[in-house]
Amino acid sequence: MGGNFSRLLCLLFVMLAASAIAAGTAADPVAADLVFRNGFIYTVDSRRTVAEALAIKDGKFIYVGDNAGAAGYAGCGTTVIDLEKRLVLPGFIDSHCHPAYGAAHELFDVMFTGLDSLEEYKRALRDFVAKHPDAKFIKGRGWKNTLFGKTGPDRKIIDEIVPGIPVALDDEGGHATWVNSLTLKLAGITRETKDPRGGVIERDPLTGEATGTLREGAARLVADLFPDYSVAQLMQALETYQKMAAAFGITTAHDATVDVGGNDLAAYRSLEKEGRLAMRFRASLFVDPKKGLEQAAQLAAERAKNRGPLFQVNGAKIYMDGVVEGGTAFLMEPYRHLPGFRGEPRWDADQLKRMCVELDRERFQVHVHAIGDAATALALEAFAHASVKNGRRDARNLITHLQLVAAADILRFKELNVVAVPQPYWFMKDAYYYNLQVPYLGQKRADEEYPMASFFKAGVLVASSSDYAVTIPCDPLRAIQIGITRSCLGVSDPREILWPEERATLEQMIASFTINGAIANFLENATGSIEAGKAADLIVLDKNLFRIPASEISQARVILTLFSGKRVFSIGDIL
Repeated sequence: MGGNFSRLLCLLFVMLAASAIAAGTAADPVAADLVFRNGFIYTVDSRRTVAEALAIKDGKFIYVGDNAGAAGYAGCGTTVIDLEKRLVLPGFIDSHCHPAYGAAHELFDVMFTGLDSLEEYKRALRDFVAKHPDAKFIKGRGWKNTLFGKTGPDRKIIDEIVPGIPVALDDEGGHATWVNSLTLKLAGITRETKDPRGGVIERDPLTGEATGTLREGAARLVADLFPDYSVAQLMQALETYQKMAAAFGITTAHDATVDVGGNDLAAYRSLEKEGRLAMRFRASLFVDPKKGLEQAAQLAAERAKNRGPLFQVNGAKIYMDGVVEGGTAFLMEPYRHLPGFRGEPRWDADQLKRMCVELDRERFQVHVHAIGDAATALALEAFAHASVKNGRRDARNLITHLQLVAAADILRFKELNVVAVPQPYWFMKDAYYYNLQVPYLGQKRADEEYPMASFFKAGVLVASSSDYAVTIPCDPLRAIQIGITRSCLGVSDPREILWPEERATLEQMIASFTINGAIANFLENATGSIEAGKAADLIVLDKNLFRIPASEISQARVILTLFSGKRVFSIGDIL
């Protein structure tokens, strides 16, 4: 595309250069590698400028403006693209996801994502067994809590299909594991086994026997029976993730949980060393509530090993609580279905404060999982305590998920400069809302889940994310639509809008996936907006989001993704 135009500009460039030399004027104009013209370029700069052209050289933007100005950057070696009025955005940033293990699940495990019945789960498991007759164990992911009661799916269902080897199947949120009887036996889990702190062994209400569903920390009781993925497998998984991310326009992602000495870290380092990373990654190291304050120094030592230009560890990940569907989220008021019970935090308040002081002293960005309103309040209090003890600094601590948040605590986010990291993909009245959240929380709390507009109104930095592989597909365009409509895709009934007052604007949603994500990851000088001097991370869409109804945003498609000026995905002949 644009070949004739490029040749004409090349001729013009030569003529202008010769004229300048003959006249003894300034040096030759800089010839760009790429020039995009005639577009709708939403830069997401501080003024939210809309430009029509840009120029790229050596992986960075060197010009953003109008067509006339861009013409001066087109030389004989320049590729010129006529955008034909298409929308250009900065590359998307996913500020909380699990790229390595998420993709590994899809590649190597039995997957239930997209399946909607127990019979489909059984069929998928049988098919997996048939394809892997020599397997020594089976792992899987993706079953829905909405298909089962409070005590979760039963071990006997798996026993009928796979009685002879250990099986562990995580739910779609990754907060509960369904196992067979052999797994319970090998792990030594009996009727007398006590629930670990922050975990639940679901039990038959009549016999007290374990049903086979292990929630939160209880799943760790069987973890040693299932070997980790190898470094080679995780490298393959990350390359698979990169291809998927590029197709969705994602050029930067934050891996929300990596382990000290883990194979995932080794995989990232190996890919970067071999020049096989095609996007930018940041990551947070898991902080174990069972370990003492000495682990802060150990985490810092691990961080020092992972400081490449594309892959860096900056954060420390704390899980404050679990999830509503497991009764493990920590709430300010009791669950409706469990009178008097609010859930339990995975960290004691004083223990959490001391750990946050140590992590802050080591200059970590603390990254907290909080579903319940009480969990979020505890995290904010710990951040405030660390700030008093160590002195205020630009920590950009993160709290993610934010299913329930007290109104007063939203103001504390701003006061403490804490970043809100929601998953807008979930802002809807879906099966979880009707079958779990309303019965477990009551109507009022279920109707006041996932605040969004209130964070923006309070001036809080909001950096959106997918939590992949919890969310499949992790297409940001789906999240942008749901963040604006707060309803399921394809649903227009106003009664099906979740908390209408919390609907965000298109501009806010785009910022949350671009410049806000960059700021959240200390990358605002490198990416997140289309400005001269920044990395040329951009996407071109087939539809202009500003000129279509919000209900059609998820139907738009990325047709070109550039990372640092290099094409990592394209459809058709645009480049």
